[in-house]
Amino acid sequence: MTSSDTGIALFERWTALWNGDFSDPETFLAPDFRIRFGNDPDNAETDKIQGPQGIVDYVSAFRTAKPGLRYTVDGTPMVDTHLGRVASSWYVTLADGDQKSGIDLFEVADGRIATVWSVTGLRRFTD
Repeated sequence: MTSSDTGIALFERWTALWNGDFSDPETFLAPDFRIRFGNDPDNAETDKIQGPQGIVDYVSAFRTAKPGLRYTVDGTPMVDTHLGRVASSWYVTLADGDQKSGIDLFEVADGRIATVWSVTGLRRFTD
């Protein structure tokens, strides 16, 4: 079980990671953390990302290759307290001001994010 407050806090911390806050990932990511990018079938390399340091290394390299990104949670994350899942839409503002939207779904275990399924769109939906 995951409380609503815990689920929302985990999503906020996840977003901070994508914004370059790499401090203490072990406090909110499970030791066997995994991520699945749903819209990148040709890049199965990301399926090999595992553990807190694995995602920190990936996000750090991603931010170096694409500087100036700013991720924002879009609304309040939805928490299924019984299944231990958290979902939210989000958007990223690119360096040129364009925006894309996406959605992430977490599976939470022992109060930490164990698995993320993530899909990014080609544009931001604002209505």
